[in-house]
Amino acid sequence: MFQRNIPKSLLPKGNKDKDKDARKLGSSNETIIDESKRTTRTQYMKGPYRYIFLLFLLWIGLIHYYERSVIKRAMKKCDWKKWEKWPKGIDSYKVSLFADPQIMDAHSYPGRPFIVNYMTKALLDNYHRKNWKYAQYYLDPDGTFFLGDLFDGGRYWDDDYWHNEYKRFNSIFPKKSFRKTVMSLPGNHDIGFGDTIIESSLERFTTYFGETSSSHDVGNHTIVLVDTISLSDTKNTNISSIPKQFLTGFAKLQHKYPRILLTHVPLWRDPETQTCGPDRESNKPFPLMKGVQYQTVIDYDISQEVLNDIQPIVLFSGDDHDYCKISHRYQANGKEKVAEEITVKSCAMNMGINRPAIQLLSLYNPSGSLREDTYQTNICYLPNPYTPLKMYSFMAILSFSALVFIHFFPKEFNNILVSRIEKTLKKEKDYLPLPVTMPSGLRTIMDGSIFLVDDNTKTMDFFFSLTILTIAVLLIFISYFTNI
Repeated sequence: MFQRNIPKSLLPKGNKDKDKDARKLGSSNETIIDESKRTTRTQYMKGPYRYIFLLFLLWIGLIHYYERSVIKRAMKKCDWKKWEKWPKGIDSYKVSLFADPQIMDAHSYPGRPFIVNYMTKALLDNYHRKNWKYAQYYLDPDGTFFLGDLFDGGRYWDDDYWHNEYKRFNSIFPKKSFRKTVMSLPGNHDIGFGDTIIESSLERFTTYFGETSSSHDVGNHTIVLVDTISLSDTKNTNISSIPKQFLTGFAKLQHKYPRILLTHVPLWRDPETQTCGPDRESNKPFPLMKGVQYQTVIDYDISQEVLNDIQPIVLFSGDDHDYCKISHRYQANGKEKVAEEITVKSCAMNMGINRPAIQLLSLYNPSGSLREDTYQTNICYLPNPYTPLKMYSFMAILSFSALVFIHFFPKEFNNILVSRIEKTLKKEKDYLPLPVTMPSGLRTIMDGSIFLVDDNTKTMDFFFSLTILTIAVLLIFISYFTNI
């Protein structure tokens, strides 16, 4: 208490010296601690972690490019304004046609291991889902019609399995509000074909998707769906009578709009004289074949019956998976008429073609007359489904090789790669007017030591790094596959 009031000038000088020494010692200890922390941090960063992070960033960029950017670019190439040739300011009725999605099921590839089928199904579903959503968003068609073969093995499934696949189909192709979406045209994979149609499968399909033969007035046109598969049944009148009655009733009515016919199986043609044109991938003539639950064309007599009753200005079909454009001649009301048929490419990536596609149809008929120049159509190619797989495979090999190089050949890695980085940074340092005294962190960067990896890495470190990167990449894929 007494000592507090003693003037500073009367205190012993030795105390001041001790205080100074203590402060110096404390400062020295702090410096040692900071250097220790910096050394520990530098040793930690000398591991392969920064390179794992770099590979992770490269994976993000690659996946985003092929899972988002490429699809957006493909849809913008199909923009209606780029191929429509209507007068300026015309707002046409826009239709998209999706053929043969044939979503994969457990019976699609029998004999394959479960994990292979699971991954294949995830890949195929993702291709459908992202193309559908981007087409609905960027092209925004007023109406969308499916041309059959919605499922792959739908005709054989029991009710429980079919209901689950029905829900899955609608989750892949969700209907857009305030837009017309028609999925009621069946394919042979949905119900069978002709005399071998499975009646219970047909009834189930009709219950959930609607009448298989129907007509729709859109954009001053009448789009007519005809179940030519059921019409081809010569044994069961319960099946064939329904589309026959539809055709008879439709032919009796007076129609004020041009008709457009949709059928799953193409109508009969002579492949030698009616060639498909340059947009077909295959160089072989259109096949004329039949087998168990399929037939590549509708019989001649039924084809003529459909043409006579509907009298379409154009018709679209599916089933073949590849593109084909021909002309049909038929007699109606004592006159010879001509109608083009376009077989639409499959929108699936596993249907034996290199470039899946959808067909776009633009309708404009302001007078509501029966003119024939009221439609325009164009192929909209979907993104190449195989290029991403090749690039992902290449990136996987590159990532694996990089980790092997870093972990098992660290000295070579430091000498080859890091030495080049050091030389580049030293050149930059020579040109830059840096201060004489630099912070230790900047000094570490400029001498290149921050890019070094530990010379004593072990095999377990390699497997740890590989596991971390693999999990991270899988999480990226899961995020992009589930958030479209």
